Amino acid sequence: MKWLEITVTTAPPAAEAVADILVESQGGGIEEMPAGPGAVRLRGYLPVGPTTAVTVDAIRARIGALPGFGLDVGPATIETAEVDDEGWADAWKTHFTPFAVGRRLWITPTWVRTPPPPGAVVIELDPGMAFGSGLHPSTRLCLAVLDQRLQPGDTVVDVGAGSGILSIAAAKLGASRVLAIDADPVAVAVARANVAHNNVAAVVEVAEGDFLSGVRGTVDVVVANLTADLHLAFLPTARPHLSPGAVLAASGITEHRAQEVEGTARAAGLTIVETLRSGEWRCLVLAAAG
Repeated sequence: MKWLEITVTTAPPAAEAVADILVESQGGGIEEMPAGPGAVRLRGYLPVGPTTAVTVDAIRARIGALPGFGLDVGPATIETAEVDDEGWADAWKTHFTPFAVGRRLWITPTWVRTPPPPGAVVIELDPGMAFGSGLHPSTRLCLAVLDQRLQPGDTVVDVGAGSGILSIAAAKLGASRVLAIDADPVAVAVARANVAHNNVAAVVEVAEGDFLSGVRGTVDVVVANLTADLHLAFLPTARPHLSPGAVLAASGITEHRAQEVEGTARAAGLTIVETLRSGEWRCLVLAAAG
């Protein structure tokens, strides 16, 4: 399978908006790296197919419109290159190094052997072609929610599981049962491999599906790292699956879409317990309204 690597060089004030455009256009993780004084480089990947050229044109048009919203986009150069699966994975390996999240979690690539801090909960990960190395702020916000709020014995659903990082974290933090759901069969395969590598297959089930399809009854924690548009469709389906006292972490939302998603959450009978922030990104911690 071929992938189109899209690299955008822009000015820092526009970096979050450009990242949002790339995420909403291709749904996967975004690499962000410095590109010299006054510039930042963002990179994402699209599967090569009949609609690829149309999507790239739409990305160019949306980035070209940002100055109209008062954003300095700097050079705003957009470069593309075709890569195969192996090339895409190798690109991740260049930027994916071990790091800590929250009080306990230590995320490390499977190919690195840096000793973790004493007492750390270690997650070894190979994101492969799936979104979810933990590098993206939206993933880190979900990890922080799990670290802060998951209780031993909780049942968890991970919606849009990607690489399986959130499901693995939930299992290692003491969840009794985790269901990881993703609509992408590539992500399902990657997540299953990562779950097995981390020795949590007895706790984590990985399934292909949409949103909370296949979920019977209620659960204690739902993590959903999705785009804002997907949250608008997902949140109205969520409340019946939340047990009393349950929390739902809705991440992957940019600042300018947060109010819209908040309104959808409230209309769906959910209350906003907390809003976590990382730069432009927001994670809404929700609960069923009384």
